[in-house]
Amino acid sequence: MQALEASERRFRALVEGGRELVLVLDGEGRIAYASPNVAQVLGYDPQRYGQAELYALEFLHPEDRTRAKALLEDLLGDPGATREGGFRLRDAQGRVRFLRVWGRNLFQDPAVRGIVLNVRDESELEEERSRLQGLLEALPGRVFQARVPEGTDPAFLPLLYASPQGEGLLGYPPQGLAADPEAFYAQVHPEDRRKAQEACREAVAHPGKVQSVTYRFWHGRKGDWVWLRDTLVYDPQSRLLTGYGSDVTEAVAAEERFRLLFQAHPLPMWVYDRETYRFLEVNEAALAKYGYTREEFLSMTLLEIRPERERPQLLEELQRERPPLQRSGPWTHRLKDGREIQVEIHSHTLDYAGRPAALVVALDVTEKLRAEATLRESEALFRTLAETAPALILLWQEERLTFANREALRLTGYTLEELRARPVWEFVHPADRELVRQRGLARLRGENPPGRYPFRILAKGGEVRWLDYSAARVEVGGQPAVLGIGLDVTEAKERELALEAFAQVSLALRQSEDLKAMMEAALDAVLALMEAPAGSILLYDQETGRLEEAASRGWLKEIPTPLTLAEGGMVARAFRGEVVVSRDLREDPRVRPGARGLVPEGYSGVVVPLLAGQEAIGALTLAWPHPRTPTPGEVERAQLLAETMGNAVRRASLRRKLAKRVEHLEALRLLDQAILASLDLGPSLEVLLDQVMRLPLDAAALFLYEPREKGLRLEGHRGFLSPKAFLPKEIRLGQGHAGRAALEGRKVAADDLAREPGAHPDFTLQEGLVAERAYPLLAKGKLLGVLAVFTRRPWDLPPEDEEFLETLAAQGAIALDNARTFQELLRSQRDLEAAYDLTLWGWAKAVELRDQETAGHTERVTGLALRLARALGVPEEDLDHLRRGAILHDVGKLAIPDAVLLKPGPLSEEEWAVMKKHPVYAYEWLSGIPFLRKALEIPYAHHERWDGSGYPRGLKGLEIPLSARIFAVVDVYDALTSDRPYRKAWPREKALAYLEEQAGQQFDPEVVAAFLELMAGEGHLLS
Repeated sequence: MQALEASERRFRALVEGGRELVLVLDGEGRIAYASPNVAQVLGYDPQRYGQAELYALEFLHPEDRTRAKALLEDLLGDPGATREGGFRLRDAQGRVRFLRVWGRNLFQDPAVRGIVLNVRDESELEEERSRLQGLLEALPGRVFQARVPEGTDPAFLPLLYASPQGEGLLGYPPQGLAADPEAFYAQVHPEDRRKAQEACREAVAHPGKVQSVTYRFWHGRKGDWVWLRDTLVYDPQSRLLTGYGSDVTEAVAAEERFRLLFQAHPLPMWVYDRETYRFLEVNEAALAKYGYTREEFLSMTLLEIRPERERPQLLEELQRERPPLQRSGPWTHRLKDGREIQVEIHSHTLDYAGRPAALVVALDVTEKLRAEATLRESEALFRTLAETAPALILLWQEERLTFANREALRLTGYTLEELRARPVWEFVHPADRELVRQRGLARLRGENPPGRYPFRILAKGGEVRWLDYSAARVEVGGQPAVLGIGLDVTEAKERELALEAFAQVSLALRQSEDLKAMMEAALDAVLALMEAPAGSILLYDQETGRLEEAASRGWLKEIPTPLTLAEGGMVARAFRGEVVVSRDLREDPRVRPGARGLVPEGYSGVVVPLLAGQEAIGALTLAWPHPRTPTPGEVERAQLLAETMGNAVRRASLRRKLAKRVEHLEALRLLDQAILASLDLGPSLEVLLDQVMRLPLDAAALFLYEPREKGLRLEGHRGFLSPKAFLPKEIRLGQGHAGRAALEGRKVAADDLAREPGAHPDFTLQEGLVAERAYPLLAKGKLLGVLAVFTRRPWDLPPEDEEFLETLAAQGAIALDNARTFQELLRSQRDLEAAYDLTLWGWAKAVELRDQETAGHTERVTGLALRLARALGVPEEDLDHLRRGAILHDVGKLAIPDAVLLKPGPLSEEEWAVMKKHPVYAYEWLSGIPFLRKALEIPYAHHERWDGSGYPRGLKGLEIPLSARIFAVVDVYDALTSDRPYRKAWPREKALAYLEEQAGQQFDPEVVAAFLELMAGEGHLLS
């Protein structure tokens, strides 16, 4: 009994002092007993379980209760059975604990009569497992594990564990492939399947040694082969084969690219073992360079491609500790054919096929070393030549000079240290600086800008020198540089620029005949050539004594032009022949005070005279912003250009005067033409006033002298603001300036009409007239009128214009005299023509009376012939001759004897022969009178017939003069429609029908048609 109690005590001590809990549950799941260590493990009071009804399921996590209840029911239904499970439970502090529970049904044991639960707290173990699982699942690759039973093939075992990354890596759910090795190998590339299986077997055959295998696997999602690399290791104690697999597709591709690059690299490359110095791999370029086959190369060591004399040095070099990346050499290598080359070695360490190795690139520098030796010799020669050459030679890199020869120092005046201390561009003239800089930098970049061009440099003393510069890109110290050579061509360039400037300005001066336009174009050309932003040209007017601005640019446009040279200043000095150079115009006391305040700060300038021969006729001013100041060469060019412009101004002035003279002559010619073209006074006076107003005048008035009234009458005017009705119409002799000119017979000048307003002060003031000139129009000592001209400004006509005005006045007087003479001649001519016409009508009346014609026959046929001639388009100047011919059409009958002319009966043949002579008599009588010669066509030919059967000459068709053809129709019509002693007058219609019938026989058909149309029109008007 005592032994039993002792055993019980030992059991209770083990139970209550251990980490495992013991619970006894009744058939309802209530806790009948709980071991005291429940307080240590879970923090609950064990006494509480015996005092209240507590159910074990209430302490479990709600998600685990269903599974725990099923386990409990399973135990109740199977006495003596044992069941195991894992559950979560919250302890007294509310923390979740992971428990491993073993339960056994001991209801048949009288001492227990319940279900005994052994509970182990595995919370720490679960946390460790979770951390390990998280770590495994965080790896980029998949982790897998299989147990290897004795005697099984390690390649074909189901997996105990496969991390979830496997699905992404393989493209299949991990459970299916983990349980079925055949299914896994079915996706492995057939060429790689055996290799993958052998890796598993090798890992088990060599426990603890890591095995690696790379193979292709058909990815379930990508539908393509991917490269996998598995690393395997076997633990013989646990008999677990553990593996880690990763996707190395990109790495394999990279290795392939590296292999291709390695083989395709143009430089010799190899990999050698750093322990044995044996070649492990070699590329095609190395085989070609060294002359060995691949097999020969891979059977050799590094020592064998070096001369024996250098092998000890190589061994010493190889045994030193080296950095991962290394550059060494040059070294001597021996080729298979025995030749030796110099190489530069670039290498870096790496692991190759599990061996410490180095990748080497061998660069053949044999020619480079020879070239460097040659270069050193050339450099020595270059320095000798550079120091003795008469040209500037310099070398620059990164905008700084690295070399300058003695000539460069002499030309610039700087020391070598001073030249090196500043960017090279600062020694270039500002106007050329950007161009030289851009071309220099472009050359450094390897571009190909112009290799030779001129530019200016600034010497230390401010002197400007021109260089004929050539540049080339060279390599110095492995970096690009520019070698420049410049010849000092200052004198030649100044001459060239002077000639070019002369040509450009001369071309600009020829672009226009207008002086203002010439100076504008010339100034633009000068500013461009001299690179000056501001300039002006002032010209001197000798007639007015004033200065005038011909052109200006830049800020000089704002400088007011001095009225005269009396104001002094730099321009006045230039007119005295002085060339004025100023380094600072604003501070120069020679600038006239009125202009100094308008000069901007920081400008230099020059003023040179514009010379025409030895005479200064103007001044050219040029200005530049600091630091630019005009050089002596630029001043000389400015003088040359100013002289060119001065001569051009003189030529333009002469051309202008000549053009004005030609214009004056043309005006006089037009006035003469107007006088000769018209006998009417009006057009001549209009032309006279038009030519007067071409002068710089504002108004003009022409008065005619009326002898009876002893006064002047307004005949024409131009330029007045008032309407014609308000202009002065009459001026008495001696009244006002025009009346004085008429009375005194000389020009009258009034320069101030406000003080001497003349005959009509109110009109003069209202018109705003300031000055007047009145010229008497005299011809042959006789007063014909007065020409008065006016300006609304002070009188400023040049002398040549006043001279021309006087000439116009004299020509106007001639025009008046000629017009009046022509009018008198016209009156005499009209009187003489009237006398002629009366004589002709007298002859016609005599014929009518002698021939017993019906009264008014001559008047009728003359009027009707004129109307028909106009209808046929006969010119007006021929109608007078036709009229006279119609009047005299039968004048020859005066020579016919009365016995024939007045015979009442028919005429005999002899008598008709006499009668037919009357046209000849008319011709013989009148042909000697020039006045009537043209009119004889009708008396001589009006009895000719269209068909040629007429008399006296038998003319036919168009041989008959038109006036005779016209009159023949009219004469017959009037005869037919008039009463005669031997018959009555025909009706009008009968006579017209006869004419139409005789068209083409007796009469011209076109004349008959025109006559019928004329008669039809006149008959319509009469009706």
